[in-house]
Amino acid sequence: MRRRLLLAQWGFVLGTGTATAQLPPIPQAPPLPIPPRTYTPTPNLPSPGIPGRLPPLNPALPVQPGMPGAPQSPGLYPPGSAYPFPNAPRPAPIAQPQDIPLPAPETKFSINAVDVTLKRISGTWQLWAGQKMLRDFGDRELDARDALRVYRDLRPTEWVTIGGPKPIVEYALVNGRPAMTLGAGGTDEQKGPLNGKPVNGSPMAGVSMNPNPMGNAATGGIGSGPAATGAGAKLVVPIDLKSVRVEAVRGVWCLRDDDNIHFNFGPVKADAEQALAAVRRYGFNRIGVVGFPTPMMSFFFVGPEGPATPKGPLAQAALQGQIDGLNRVGIPVPGVGYVGEMLRFDPKKLEVRKDGAEWVVAAGMEVIGRYGATEFAARDAARTMTDARFTEFCRVGSGGLSFFLVNGKTPTRVPFAAQGRRFDLNALKVQPFGAAFAITENGRHLLDCATAEEGETLIRVVKHFGFDQLCHLGPTPKLGVSFLAKGQ
Repeated sequence: MRRRLLLAQWGFVLGTGTATAQLPPIPQAPPLPIPPRTYTPTPNLPSPGIPGRLPPLNPALPVQPGMPGAPQSPGLYPPGSAYPFPNAPRPAPIAQPQDIPLPAPETKFSINAVDVTLKRISGTWQLWAGQKMLRDFGDRELDARDALRVYRDLRPTEWVTIGGPKPIVEYALVNGRPAMTLGAGGTDEQKGPLNGKPVNGSPMAGVSMNPNPMGNAATGGIGSGPAATGAGAKLVVPIDLKSVRVEAVRGVWCLRDDDNIHFNFGPVKADAEQALAAVRRYGFNRIGVVGFPTPMMSFFFVGPEGPATPKGPLAQAALQGQIDGLNRVGIPVPGVGYVGEMLRFDPKKLEVRKDGAEWVVAAGMEVIGRYGATEFAARDAARTMTDARFTEFCRVGSGGLSFFLVNGKTPTRVPFAAQGRRFDLNALKVQPFGAAFAITENGRHLLDCATAEEGETLIRVVKHFGFDQLCHLGPTPKLGVSFLAKGQ
């Protein structure tokens, strides 16, 4: 009985194992076919077609300079031509330089933007390039830092200035060519004149506000040089290359176009013509201005062309406002016409500031008198000019004859601090004096002049305003300002 029980148990175990081992296998699913990997160009975009080169990661972006098929110079795809990326935004065209000569050799020097640094010396902020001081900004730290951004942005190898003794306009060259912009930003295309008014003594008579100077930053255009974005400029003004010209406006020579009076070169026509030739030669179509409301630096650069701004009565009124607001014009003299130049200023806004190592009295960017290291003398002179309510400062002739007016008329009193030498109007004559000529009173030297014709013009100016005193505001004959005045 016990044996039968054991055999039955073993039989159950063996039977179970045999049944489990004989179950059919689970069928496996057949492998899915793997489709071949092929490259399909994006619709409406051409295949790169360059043997051995992978397509761009983003076909919507244009090829970069240096790649096969990339444009080698700006303006390669003029309007109406076949652009190789139809779905991509077309780069804004860039003004084309012209092969024209300059009237005079450029006043320039070599520079490396990496070497341009900002220094604080004797209480003033100065820009230096190596051992050369580029510009002194006085206590205007923000303007100095903006100017530093300009040099870093343009990355010049040469720097050119026009006008003097302080430059009226400047520009950068990179190996003899202008710095190009990559940007199509165009934000400045929509700006109008700043109410048609000049900016506190700037040679620029009408300017456009660009609240975001980086609005011209790179957005896909293609240039042949470093990218010039206008960084550092508080204002950016477009130049209409089709109508830009030199024109006499109220006795001064201006660089202007149909929309704006850009620069006022006073009586120096040669500087105005040099600026116009530079604009055309290099294709400059933008003016950047550092400093606001008093501009401290103005420079040409190249930007992308935008859509034409529609003209209308408001634009013409704004242009007329710029002309009426010119702060430097010729001096109108009946029977003579315009002579010299007249600086208009607000006597309440005269500044006493440091210009390099010397103290000056200035109206905006224009210096009226230089006082060396004597700050108190400069402040006394500025106070005297304010108390006398002078509104115009005039210069005539190569000898530096100067005088003040009040609303275009001869001042009715002479400040006590400036009382000077009286002379007889009816005794004035032009006579040879050394290698040149001079205006004399009964044989005594009074004023210098380059030619006899200039001397006769100066005498007519003096008689027209009725001046009979030669005055001076300053600690020494060489420091300060000398001017003609009319006594009681």
